[in-house]
Amino acid sequence: MAFYADFSGYYEKIFPLREPTLKFLDRWLNEDHRILDLGCGTGHYSGRLAETGRDCLGIDLDPGMIAQAQKNYADPTFRIMDLQSVSGLPKDSFGGVFCIGNVLPHLPSHHLAGFLSSVRTLLKPGGHWIFQTVNFDPMLHLDGYEFPTLNFPEEGLTFHRKYTSTSGGHLLFQTRLLKGESELFAGETNLFPRLSSDYLAMNRAAGFNLLGHFSDFTGHHFIPGKFSGSIYVFEVPGELK
Repeated sequence: MAFYADFSGYYEKIFPLREPTLKFLDRWLNEDHRILDLGCGTGHYSGRLAETGRDCLGIDLDPGMIAQAQKNYADPTFRIMDLQSVSGLPKDSFGGVFCIGNVLPHLPSHHLAGFLSSVRTLLKPGGHWIFQTVNFDPMLHLDGYEFPTLNFPEEGLTFHRKYTSTSGGHLLFQTRLLKGESELFAGETNLFPRLSSDYLAMNRAAGFNLLGHFSDFTGHHFIPGKFSGSIYVFEVPGELK
């Protein structure tokens, strides 16, 4: 995606590895089974999980992100792939799959059911499926939403994000990175959000059981009407062997 290719030079500054996120993943992803990281970016979560002995595969559509991930970490395997291509990976080959950082809403809505079916097929019985999105429940009735500005005073940077055109099953995600008054980067891309109840229903229809639904990676309970994250942990029925 050109949106992320153009932004890749600033990605790690704006979205660094966060220890609570890593601890959350470490808690839910079995150490003895292969792990798949969907939308791995610069590879930090796959890399750190691999340091615990896990066998990790990270995929991302952007070649620049994959190149940086390979530079950062030698132990995981990283591939240039899009989300829909996971259907070509071997059946029952992973004990855990995760997709964080609001990656899933990039997938057009009419592909979501098929994608979830593919994830279900990839996972062994007892395997965990974890994904994170923005909680779109309080947003989709609005004309738009602007996130709080992220400030990096040491470098004089500010990062601005907003959603516009939130009706009609998709929205426009716009970003700007400024250094003082000078614009370093501006981009936009379409997202395809869903209500939390829709995500729950579609995952259950794909054969997953819900283990937990959280508003952040510290484990706070999800509240539908609250502006927050939306983090799901699902399990494939059966025992992981």
